[in-house]
Amino acid sequence: MRYEIFIRDYLPTIRALVARKLIDNGLTQQEVANKLHLTQPAIAFYKKSLRGKKIEEFEKREEVRKKIDEITRKIMTRNLKGEELEREYMEIFSLI
Repeated sequence: MRYEIFIRDYLPTIRALVARKLIDNGLTQQEVANKLHLTQPAIAFYKKSLRGKKIEEFEKREEVRKKIDEITRKIMTRNLKGEELEREYMEIFSLI
């Protein structure tokens, strides 16, 4: 049950926050999509806030903001494999 909530409610928000930070760091939507193992249209949805509705809730939590920043740095400096990215997302979930 907890994982269903994570996938439905939290994962899109985590991805939206990371995608926005990567775009703010100069990456194109396609580059972000490649790094997050997603499609460019998915990134466009995140950028337009059509997915990831809990952004304000996440941004209020310092430990979550720090983890998002950490993930963004890791993605900028090296390409994370899908499994590595999933582990990073689960660490955020454990903070919530």
